[in-house]
Amino acid sequence: AIVCGAFHVPALQATRPLKEDQALLKGLARRKSMMTWAPWTGPRLALGFGYGAGVVAPGWCKHLWQTRGQGDASVLWLAKIAAVLRAKGHLVSTASLIEAERLARTLAVIRERPKPGFEELRDAAIAALFNGEALLWALVEAELLLGADVGEIPPDTPLAPLIEDLQRNQKAARLKPEALERELSVDLRSDSGLFRSTLLHRLSVLGVHWGKLTDSGRSRGTFRERWMLSWEPEYAVRLVENLVYGPTIEKAANGRLIQMIGAATSLDAMAALVQGAITANLSEASIAGLAALEERAARSSECLEILTSVPPLADIIRYGEARKTETARLSGLLERLIVEGGIALAYAARDLDAQASTTLVGAMRKADEAISLVEPEQDVLDAWRNGLAAVLDGSRSTALVAGCAAHLLYEAGHLSADAATGLIARRLSPGTPVTEAAGFFEGFFSTAGQRLIYDEGLRGAVDAWLASLDEDAFIAHLPLLRRVFSHLDSMERRRLIEAVLGRAARLPAGLTPTPDGGEAWRRHLERLGPLLMSEAGNG
Repeated sequence: AIVCGAFHVPALQATRPLKEDQALLKGLARRKSMMTWAPWTGPRLALGFGYGAGVVAPGWCKHLWQTRGQGDASVLWLAKIAAVLRAKGHLVSTASLIEAERLARTLAVIRERPKPGFEELRDAAIAALFNGEALLWALVEAELLLGADVGEIPPDTPLAPLIEDLQRNQKAARLKPEALERELSVDLRSDSGLFRSTLLHRLSVLGVHWGKLTDSGRSRGTFRERWMLSWEPEYAVRLVENLVYGPTIEKAANGRLIQMIGAATSLDAMAALVQGAITANLSEASIAGLAALEERAARSSECLEILTSVPPLADIIRYGEARKTETARLSGLLERLIVEGGIALAYAARDLDAQASTTLVGAMRKADEAISLVEPEQDVLDAWRNGLAAVLDGSRSTALVAGCAAHLLYEAGHLSADAATGLIARRLSPGTPVTEAAGFFEGFFSTAGQRLIYDEGLRGAVDAWLASLDEDAFIAHLPLLRRVFSHLDSMERRRLIEAVLGRAARLPAGLTPTPDGGEAWRRHLERLGPLLMSEAGNG
């Protein structure tokens, strides 16, 4: 007897002479091979997951198999529903279960069935346990009907080395593979949390995305990662495919990353791979990646490539203490890239089209944020600021890029408020072409619209520019204005309108200002000041 899927039956039914197979295999080298099993999952047996020979509800079929010959199969199924609901925080009483079981039997009689089936139990559960809310059934449907079971391989079955190593790591990390998604939060300050995170990152390098980061980049400073775990059967096959890189997960991940680093053609891609190697605690790949990164940086003069490589390296340096990462060598490389990026920036900003200038502006903002994050030496910081100033002063600099450079210098305190007001007034003056003025305006205010609420000088310069536009030019630039001010919420927009119209801030309803409020406050402060200071001294 042969057990196979329905798809393969025609091949078995076809009659072929033995000599055809022998001729096909003639001349092939003989090699020893080892066969193993790949564990399957419950959801992959479902018809809805694309398995043509699957069933509608594998979980229900499993329940029927486990309760075969028993007369209380329907009661046990309702008990499972109640257990899932209670695990999710819903209250399910025993009386409701009794009513659901009675209703299921009644429905079976009405539908002329010998006993309650899946449909009767579902309808009865919705009515008695879910208070008639069919939407609540969707919360437990996948867990009940599909299940989260993952098949097991018999202990005496030979396994591929990587699968054996994975099972050892799973036991050490106390992580059980499950088919349905579940959230996992790990604390990198604990040894167990760091081990789990390292394992999941190494598997991701091998293309086994058992865990996916759900808050990448948002909780780095808190030493915490949140993963969404879900095991798929093909992950076992992908592990076997990575055997060419090494017999263990660590060695295979090192080997694959080293190959990917060697094949990387850009500095930013190489920096991202080095970041992945350090995050996954792959020492061999980290050393090889840093060496390749230094060599590539020495030969690279492409400004955009340099700028996009700064954020991933800055992340490693800034948050490396979460993984006990040695960053001394990386710090020197990052400072070198910052200086080179500042030097190349003035030339890269010349005569760009709309798409290229938008790309460069995005890279500049991210690089500036990363530079502020790592707080480099003052001479390195000065080199970056000088590069921004060169862009601002360059006669051939694209207006959008120049506006972005002016904004970054203004935020860093290298451009005073008076100087910024005068600069914007000149850049938005009637003598400036409308397209250039609009580009500078977007570059400066695309992420700084709030400045117009508080800075009267900047607001006046922008107001004068808008007033100088004719009707056609104003209508043409409405999409630009909408993009710039889309970052403001409703309250900020209201405050900006009031500031433009010259309205004073209004007090909440029911409150009136005191005519001599300032003088009264000074009198109170004279009496309260000594008391507060004495309490602070005693504390």
